[in-house]
Amino acid sequence: MIDVIDAVAPGSRVSAFDDGWGVRRDASGRYPSTDLEYVGVRLSRRWHRPESWARIRLSQAFGGLGNPAAGRIARADAVGDISGGDSFTDMYGPVRLRSVAAPKLAALRAGRPLVLLPQTYGPFSTRDGRALAERLVRSAALAYARDARSYQRLLELAGAQADPARLRDGVDVAFALRPRRPVARVADAVEAATEGEVVAGVNVSGLLRDSVGRERFGLAGDYVATMTGLVRALIDEGARVLLVPHVHVPGGQGESDIAAIDEVVAALPVAERLRVTVVPSELDAAELKWCIARCAWFAGSRMHATIGALSSQVPAFGYAYSDKTRGVFETCGMGEHVGDAREVTGPGAVEAMAVSFAAREVSRDRLGETVPGVVDRAHGQLTDAVDAIRRWRDEAGGNEAIA
Repeated sequence: MIDVIDAVAPGSRVSAFDDGWGVRRDASGRYPSTDLEYVGVRLSRRWHRPESWARIRLSQAFGGLGNPAAGRIARADAVGDISGGDSFTDMYGPVRLRSVAAPKLAALRAGRPLVLLPQTYGPFSTRDGRALAERLVRSAALAYARDARSYQRLLELAGAQADPARLRDGVDVAFALRPRRPVARVADAVEAATEGEVVAGVNVSGLLRDSVGRERFGLAGDYVATMTGLVRALIDEGARVLLVPHVHVPGGQGESDIAAIDEVVAALPVAERLRVTVVPSELDAAELKWCIARCAWFAGSRMHATIGALSSQVPAFGYAYSDKTRGVFETCGMGEHVGDAREVTGPGAVEAMAVSFAAREVSRDRLGETVPGVVDRAHGQLTDAVDAIRRWRDEAGGNEAIA
């Protein structure tokens, strides 16, 4: 989103909420036309901290004075919210839903226009979760879905009385993400390892690596064993495997992809490890997209890792744990290259991915036809959202700003 704001709305002031501490100026140099800062917000038991949503909510009751996040929301021309792309659901539990809902509710309390950026809606299996989603969707100034299936859910949540002009069928914003070459040390190593090779990229999700993930999402079997089998099958086909961690947790444990990747590598014979390269876990999404674009084929369970491939016209297979992945793949005409980890595991799953790998040239031709239009839609929808915010700003006599 910030890539597009920087390109089409120079001079904007953007406050990007994250789970850090305090207010920090952006020092990356990536956004030369944008005044960008990061503002820490989080669900926290330390309610006295200004980053706590409890403290923000209390501050809003008194006009937002003295709280960095509350003050910025009160002054914003709009609050754009993306729910991590796929977290506006109760499938991850009530705590996660409260975290995702918090900035949306804060925008509404401040009377600021809420823009639901392209994302998945649902599923909602609890009455309270669905009621909250219905309220937020119906209160939004604009709401975008990121695929046709999500758009149908958005319409259901909005209800029969909703204004259809506010509800829009879009695509995932990651299709508009600009890839960026990592630092020379990393880029040179990736290029040296992949030069002259058929490179198969694999993302192994830390979310699914243990019994907790297996039970939480109802997986059909041992996820790490399946991904290990895939890596071995790709090596047998003569490929060099590039293992790509797409989500990193400090310390490398919990849901961190690098922890799952380490388990896969440890299960490989020594000779096969020589055919594997692990991408450093500290890269950001734009840098990972650069790495993924070097692959001839890609498979993964983190959906945005596979979008990094699809948007780069790299044939991909989504080994999914929910219905959300299929909708995004269908956007590119690749719906048949999705496997459900809740239904198929082990050799059956590996065989399905091997078939996809073998068909990569046909898939690449298809992506060459479908992806440019999807990328154009990704840019266009974000430009439309910026234009709407500009219009609201002008009508209110405000400044060029967005929270």
